Amino acid sequence: MIWAIIATILTAGIFLYLVLLFLISSGGLASLSLPIPLGTAINLGQWVKPESIDLGAAIIGTVVLVLLILFFRRWFRNSAALRQWKYISSLGRRRIAKEIWTALFQDTLLLASVRKRSPKRWLVHSLVLFGFLFMTLATTLAAILNYADAPHGFWWPPRIVGNLGGLSSLIGLSIMGWRLVRDPYEDNGKTYLADLAFVFLLYLTILTGFATEFVTYGTGITLSHGSFLVHVLMISGLFLTLPFTRFNHILLTPFLLILTRLNQALTAENQVPGISAEPAPGRHHKTERLAEDCQRQIFPGEGESPVTLRYYP
Repeated sequence: MIWAIIATILTAGIFLYLVLLFLISSGGLASLSLPIPLGTAINLGQWVKPESIDLGAAIIGTVVLVLLILFFRRWFRNSAALRQWKYISSLGRRRIAKEIWTALFQDTLLLASVRKRSPKRWLVHSLVLFGFLFMTLATTLAAILNYADAPHGFWWPPRIVGNLGGLSSLIGLSIMGWRLVRDPYEDNGKTYLADLAFVFLLYLTILTGFATEFVTYGTGITLSHGSFLVHVLMISGLFLTLPFTRFNHILLTPFLLILTRLNQALTAENQVPGISAEPAPGRHHKTERLAEDCQRQIFPGEGESPVTLRYYP
């Protein structure tokens, strides 16, 4: 519980500090001085070249891509995504595109299914998700508009977007931290440690980002370099562990939601024999795979032949 308390205190502190900076910049507290001046940051681009960061990101990205390929290969096999295609293709390209768009926008981005089950849980997830998207947008804008990492003011638009996103995610992660340590039903015996690892690692990554921002604005060049290095290492660790923590659901959930949408469309269309008659609609392919496995074990020397499923009321 102690780390959830610490997380809450740190989040509240960062929130209050950003509010104070806003009040000072607007003239509401002109007489108050804070450790962070609102002027120009030191030039981190002189310490580490953008090309070096690009090279490191390319290496880490390649490793993460290989790990994700291995990760999704297992899920493709277990979900029988390729096997389902012979059924899914009967929907037509337009219907397939519509279902994929609905799964990505409505189910994934807007978290529609979560909102129906629990508005409170939807709010917490939205704080983390949209905060993460804001930080991603800020990093992308900074890389495009300020590739050389030249000094810029505290109220530079990409920095504002990143600060709002970081604060949003910290609030959501703090609430998640309380739920993980206080709700006994959160420990399902399978993903609890992966959940903790993701929440803890993402929180530290954002926290080191705010720490880097704090020391970069005049506290000390040496300290800012060290803080920046720690922040970059935390980001690297966050993505390198993506396939092994709950962070993987940022990619896995859309994939499974797309399959669910397409299976529901197949069931509703009732064009493929057996799909609607299956006791668990949309799982016809799994029953088919079980039948083929049984056929190979019972008749190992006769090769493979097509399996036909018949359902009886």
